[in-house]
Parts: sequence; structure tokens; C-alpha cells
Amino acid sequence: MKLDKYIKHEVQEIILYVFIGIVVVFILPIIAGFSLGGFEESIISGIINISDYLGTYLIYLFFMIVGLFLILYPIASLLTIKKGEHPATQKNPTWFRIFTVSMIFNPEDGALWHLSEGLGFKDKKNFMRFSRNILRMFIIGILLFGSLAILQINNPALNVVGVPSGEHLAQQITPTSDVIFGSAIPSFAENGFLLFILFFFLGVDAYLCAKFIKDPKIALLVFFLIALFVISPLMGATWASIHSVVYGNSDAKLHATFLFATISSIMTILTGLFIWFFLWHFFNNASIKLSEIMTTNTEDIIFIGIIVLFAIAFLWILGEILYWRFKKRNRGKVYVPT
Repeated sequence: MKLDKYIKHEVQEIILYVFIGIVVVFILPIIAGFSLGGFEESIISGIINISDYLGTYLIYLFFMIVGLFLILYPIASLLTIKKGEHPATQKNPTWFRIFTVSMIFNPEDGALWHLSEGLGFKDKKNFMRFSRNILRMFIIGILLFGSLAILQINNPALNVVGVPSGEHLAQQITPTSDVIFGSAIPSFAENGFLLFILFFFLGVDAYLCAKFIKDPKIALLVFFLIALFVISPLMGATWASIHSVVYGNSDAKLHATFLFATISSIMTILTGLFIWFFLWHFFNNASIKLSEIMTTNTEDIIFIGIIVLFAIAFLWILGEILYWRFKKRNRGKVYVPT
């Protein structure tokens, strides 16, 4: 028996996030730590130092575990929110409503999706309908933030957040391991931790709106206004406070982390997607690490990066054309089982 389309979408959201989490939390660290030598110094010396990659990984492990528990929100939403309704508008909320806002991959609950509907563009006319394809959004995110990363390599002043320091290990580990520990792991760990808090506050916002505002349209409007102008800056302050241990002596870096988290939270609320937040953080850190490792070959990095992005863009456009032609060719056909 086939799953209901709504349930299928929610289950896919959970599976996708768990898959990304397992790859980043366990598989990449094992490859980077053991196969590529990231944990070599700690294992040989028998001493774990927080400035070593094993020590850094163990610190981030706490954040990554919290990030994995982000799946509680789509599960709670699946159990309690009716199809086609929003946590901020569904009537008779209980305290459990605070766990039902999920924007891991839920464009239908994004502010731009609801804005489109409010302007009269519904269903197939919704101008955010293209965002329902996770592969499409992933590729667009790579092209967008990959291009920004190339600009950052060429102009380091554009970097918005830093990466774990490991210069003393430069001669002992491979560049690939260095990039993994400086990019993929912090991106998932810190983003997952921040999103867990973001979804909780959005849940509180949804509960209050559903509890005290009877008109669904006004409730939804108030929900997104609070989310964008109150909760997003609060997430920026939270992110900056977490990084104050590292950047406590630099007001400029603390301001940069505040803006990064605030803008990322706004981007997540607008689109209902976590993937762009993750990709922005990943490519930002990767550009910094690559600049540190290949100080004399930045032109080569930029050249290769541009070629790769053009290849991805070409394959994406080709795929979209073939997909559109396939749908057009099969539109209106009726298949009768024999």
C-alpha cells in the first residue's frame, strides 16, 4: 500500500537529514581521521588536545548529536499537524505545538511560499513551486555559494566566519582531511545545534499565534513577522555568544558571526529549507581552508572552481531541459494496466 503523499514527503525529509547527518558525523570523520591521518598525532602520543583534530571532533560531537535530534521536529509535525495546515494556524494547540515547526526541507511552510499564496499564486502558479525539488535546490545552493566561495578566495575580506585552527598539524595530515575537519564537520555541527534552537523558538511562536489569534491569515502573518524580526536576530546573538570563546577579543568577528546567523535564519524561514544554510557555511569554511593550505596557488583553485561550477550548471540545465521534455511528451497519456 502506497504512503499518502504528505506522509511520504515528511518521511523523505527525515531520511534525507539522517543520511546527511550520518555521513558528516560518522563516515567523513572516520575517513579523515584514520584513512587520511587526522587523528594520527593524538593516537600516537596517547594525548588528546583540543587543538588536535581528534579533540576538535570530540568537542563538535556534542553539537552534532544535538543536530541529529533535529528530526524530532518533523516527526512531531507528522504526528500532530494536519495536511495543508500550519502549526501557527491549526486550532486548539497544546504545549506539544512548540515541537512541530520543521524547516529541514519543507518549502510549503516557508514565508515566501505563503506570500505567494497570499498574493493569489496558488498550487502550480506558486512562484516557489520550483523549491519542492531537493536536488534542484541543492544544485542551486552549490552554484550560489560555490560562486561566493570563489569570490572569498580572491578577496578574503568577504569571509564571514572562521574555522578551527590547526596550523601546527599542517605537515602531518592531508589537505583533504584538513578541509573536512574545517568545513563539513563544523557546518553540520553548528548549523544543527542552531537550527534545533531556532525550530524550538519558532514552535513557541506558532503556539502563541495559534492560541491567541483566531484569524488564520493574521496568525500566519504575525508568526512570520516575529520569526523574521525577533527570532532571527536572537539566533544571531546565540551564535555570537557561542563563538565568543574563540572570538572574544575581536568585535568585528563577533559582529560577522551575528550577521551570518541572522541572515541564515532569515533565509531558512523564507525558504523552509536548511540546505542553503549548510552549504553557505560549508563553502565559506572551505574557501578559508583552501586559502590557508594553498597560499601560492589561489589562481589554480579559482580556475578549477569556475570550471567545476560551469560543469555543474551545464549538467543541471541539461537535466532540467530533458526532464521538461519528458513531462511534456507524457502529459495527457493514460496508462491502462494489462
